[in-house]
Amino acid sequence: MGYLDPQTEAPQRPAPAVLRNPDAGVLYLRSYLLMRAVIGFLGVALPFALVLGDMALERGKILGSLSEYFYTGMRDVFVGSLCVTGLFLITYKVFEHNLDNSLSIVAGVAALGVALFHTDRPKGSTIPLTPLQEAMGERTVATVHYASAAVFIISLGIISLYFGIREGKRTQLRGRRSPEFWRRFHITCAAGIAVAVVFIAVAEITGWLADYALIIGETLSILSFGASWLMKGLELRVLLGPEPADEPLQTQEAATAG
Repeated sequence: MGYLDPQTEAPQRPAPAVLRNPDAGVLYLRSYLLMRAVIGFLGVALPFALVLGDMALERGKILGSLSEYFYTGMRDVFVGSLCVTGLFLITYKVFEHNLDNSLSIVAGVAALGVALFHTDRPKGSTIPLTPLQEAMGERTVATVHYASAAVFIISLGIISLYFGIREGKRTQLRGRRSPEFWRRFHITCAAGIAVAVVFIAVAEITGWLADYALIIGETLSILSFGASWLMKGLELRVLLGPEPADEPLQTQEAATAG
């Protein structure tokens, strides 16, 4: 399989008997899934942490974009969350040769670009330029920031789309939501990201909701990404062990997406 070939089949997860008596491979798999869920949780929590944290610390109003919180007391939360997410995305599938791996690495590098290359200072701000902005120019740094943000979120949208494709091919388990439910869930998350990108573009062109269009679109896209990855990592049957009812309705053991 090449770096541009999509993975559309769901890799098998351990059988119930193995999950009840986990070996080293199962423990490794659980760590992998938990890290994926943590990244999803960071995505879901980040918009709320930035906005509510700034209100609590500085009693500030809602800013025009999530990126502008770099210039508030929530700077470390913004940069730290994106760096953690970026490094995870770069490394967690680095030894696989498929489109998921390529998109994950691209998204990870882009996330680091968003964190390290900052947006423009808020209008009317007297905050001094950072050393990077002084060296490269504020406009140039902001251009890298916006390009990185677009690549980051579009890459994650495509990954969520393939999450949905693979989830739809899993085997139905008794007492669990159907593969079709999870297929629709992840595809809906991917659609949410697409809608957010289109909304931002239309708002920029028309001037509609000029003061808050960017933060609305950013929040929708980040929440969609976070929800998809959070639920993809929370494979409770693997993390906690199967329940007695968790037997496949078909002969073959259920497969879960990678």
